Amino acid sequence: MMNQSVTIDLTQAQEQKLASASPLNLWQKRLTILLFIQMLLVIGLFAYHQNSRVQVNAQSLLTVGMANIDRVVIQDANNKVTLQKVAGQWQLPEQQQLPVDKQKLDDILQKLEGTKLTWPVTTTASSHERFEVSDSKFQRHIKLFQGDNKKAELWLGTSPGFKKIHLRRAGEDQVYAVELTSFEFATEAKDWLQKDLLAVKDITTIKSADYALQKTADSWNFVSANQDETTEKVDANKVAELVSGLNNLQIQEVATQAPHGETTSVTVKSAAGEFQFEFVKTENEYFVKRSDQDNYFKLSQYEFERVANVTRASLLASEAVSNNTKTDPVSG
Repeated sequence: MMNQSVTIDLTQAQEQKLASASPLNLWQKRLTILLFIQMLLVIGLFAYHQNSRVQVNAQSLLTVGMANIDRVVIQDANNKVTLQKVAGQWQLPEQQQLPVDKQKLDDILQKLEGTKLTWPVTTTASSHERFEVSDSKFQRHIKLFQGDNKKAELWLGTSPGFKKIHLRRAGEDQVYAVELTSFEFATEAKDWLQKDLLAVKDITTIKSADYALQKTADSWNFVSANQDETTEKVDANKVAELVSGLNNLQIQEVATQAPHGETTSVTVKSAAGEFQFEFVKTENEYFVKRSDQDNYFKLSQYEFERVANVTRASLLASEAVSNNTKTDPVSG
């Protein structure tokens, strides 16, 4: 009887315990679900709020179309360059009106035109020095003109992250983080110079001191007053390399003065006319001048050698070279 009584008492106690614990567990579950729902609502409202703010407040960096801009001035602490559009062509007025790399300029103007501003990083004038967008401390100072009218003025400063930069517009205290980089806005003329200025396309004749090449249809051949020499075959690959060197000749910058050194002349005829190149090698630099240009230009050793170092012997087909190097048997 005692064991039965104890068993009944324990069963009743367990039931009472479960009965008293069930509402607590139920409320805990309900509160957990409610907290989770609240968190989802907070996240959703925050995301919606942020998205709404960006959509409502996004504005164009510039209020003028790039098609109307005809002068760009870019400055850093040490250098300043001016790019000027004359008769539809962008030029470097401080370097004898030499042409600008149009693609490079178009790229940055399109980036400026497409840049949007959302929420500023700061709105206080005291922060301009820290972000390097003040009138006296900056990474880049950019001015855009239409005629004599200044249409936009910008300061670019420190970088908050990869391919981003702090920016301020003239007359404003707000500083924004935008997707631009300072190196895109070079401040030296050599960085804006059209590097393929001297390249010649559609070449039909190439002459130097010891060879003359003529293109007939799709093949190149030697031409010479010496009938025997005209029978020598050219190495098509070597000629193709020479032609490519002239088609894609890349200069670096304008020479400050006429160079003096070893000179090689190459004359080229093309659909655009006849041009004479003067390649000059000094002690450790390389230069070139084309007959229709007043300036000498610096170029790399690679660009120099792929044209100036070419000789008739280097253009001969391997079969012809082999025949030329044969010697007669020595008579006894």
